[in-house]
Amino acid sequence: MALTRIELTIFRCFPRNQLKICHHVKRFTHLDLHSEILHNNTDVLMNSRFNKGLGFSIRERQLLGIHGLMPCSFRPIEEMVAVAKLNFMARKDPLGQYTYLMSLRQLHERCFFRFISENTELALPIMYTPTVGSAVTLFSTVYRSGMGMYVTIYDRGHIFDVLKNWRVPNVRGVCVTDGGRILGLGDMGANGMGIVLGKLFLYTALGGVPPQLLLPITLDVGTDNQMLLQDPHYVGARLERIKGAEYDDFVQEFMEAVVDCFGDDTLIHFEDFATPNAYKFLRKYQNKYTYFNDDIQGTAAIGLAGFLAAERLLKYKLQDQVFLFIGAGSACVGIANLLVKELRGRGLSKEEACKNIYIFEMNGLLTTESKGLNEDTCHFAKHMEPIAKLEEAVDKLKPAILLAATGTAGVISEQVLRSMAQHNERPVVFALSNPTSNAECTAEQAFQHTEGRVIFSSGSPFPPVVIDGKRFTTGQANNCLSFPGIALGALSLRARHLPDEIYLSVAHVLANYTSDEHLQTGNLYPPISEVNDLSFSVAMSVASYLENNNLSNLHPLPKDVCKFIHNYLYRLTYGPSLPKTWKYPKFKRLPEKPEQTVEC
Repeated sequence: MALTRIELTIFRCFPRNQLKICHHVKRFTHLDLHSEILHNNTDVLMNSRFNKGLGFSIRERQLLGIHGLMPCSFRPIEEMVAVAKLNFMARKDPLGQYTYLMSLRQLHERCFFRFISENTELALPIMYTPTVGSAVTLFSTVYRSGMGMYVTIYDRGHIFDVLKNWRVPNVRGVCVTDGGRILGLGDMGANGMGIVLGKLFLYTALGGVPPQLLLPITLDVGTDNQMLLQDPHYVGARLERIKGAEYDDFVQEFMEAVVDCFGDDTLIHFEDFATPNAYKFLRKYQNKYTYFNDDIQGTAAIGLAGFLAAERLLKYKLQDQVFLFIGAGSACVGIANLLVKELRGRGLSKEEACKNIYIFEMNGLLTTESKGLNEDTCHFAKHMEPIAKLEEAVDKLKPAILLAATGTAGVISEQVLRSMAQHNERPVVFALSNPTSNAECTAEQAFQHTEGRVIFSSGSPFPPVVIDGKRFTTGQANNCLSFPGIALGALSLRARHLPDEIYLSVAHVLANYTSDEHLQTGNLYPPISEVNDLSFSVAMSVASYLENNNLSNLHPLPKDVCKFIHNYLYRLTYGPSLPKTWKYPKFKRLPEKPEQTVEC
């Protein structure tokens, strides 16, 4: 097998017993994911991965040739995180906090991830929803170099050459968007890089995936957002969004280039593609690549987990309840389809499982007469008279569970909430849209209009609500509870494919992880403060499924999968920056032999 230049370099730098050869994917993988050994001092302060700032010992500073470039004091990483928190808290504006953390990420990688990991409830609303929505909107203004890769429509025929330019050779996971539908903001074009950066930050901070294995990518195929096209500071291609066969062929070339460049089992996470494209690519790629769509599959696991937790709390059976979904986008339809799989696993036929699941979209309740039905929604269409108003649909159908993901604030009106409370002792309501300003209703509205009886969950965080002296808290149905663990399990065991059954398993792990005490407060989801341990549990469930169904490219499989994944995790402490040294004996020098004179 011919070796590439990068493979030859790796082969020469490390002894044979330190290399694992994966013949299936035809690439070398260095087993030590966490090496911080520096080979020249140009890497010391300029490379975020290696830089420790005041965490370098005096000996390291002297030997690396950086002594005198910083004060003489030494700071352990715990103190550096504390100083980072002081700087973070000094900025009162969320966008200011976001830009500070992005600067920290570019300067001190390990300190950045440890700060988020230890201050999850504080940092998550800044690095993820809702503040990431503002960051995406202003991305062209706050752009910094080195933030992922951009593959434009002009790179057709050369995508492989573009990907080879990434500075780290051993990429194992890619998160990619075309900016087609970012959160509830719509088409954001090249500004969509903000969302894939946020996702991969959480892969590491919450899931423990080593960041050097991850690559954020934006496919810049233009935008139909006129505000961006007319913005003089917009960083993307100034053309209308490419569509049709040209677009499909471009994405296909990208998929092939990823596996050619990084390996057959590279995880390819599609993020915030427009709904028709999201489903098209899910059907096309799920069983051909290590493919994951968080908007559909990750959200589905979160939604179903909420239903299962409600079942635990309210002591009823999901198959006996009526579900009303507001919105026919990737989130609602993905959750509805995974719910059908769950109910079919309980012995129901497809028709029986779909019987009590209704979808209400912008033109009204989905019926067999509705226009625009497709293969993903047609089995939820009902033989009944059309209902144009949501309030009327809620009053007629009397759903026990109402879930909205429309990206439109105010969709769940006071009348809808009062009707839910009228027909249910404990109505269950989900307002999943992000950012907070796009939530279908606020926590205060939900509790106020249901006399505090609602079990309410939202995609973005809401502050506690006090009604008549009683304090109510909101469950956060956030995808960050699922996708970091899914990624950790898939990457560590080198998954070939990720079937839908994996997301069923993840949903049950999430639902069962919520403690009885927490559940009794009306919170269907575990607190965000527990997300690190939860992500490991999710990863174990994914790994177990891959192992049991022969979907892992890891050969031989580890005897102790738990220990194997634990060793795979990114280390949040500083390691040595110098290679090990050891003493050699002083060799005895032999006297030189006298030169012999040769007579001519």
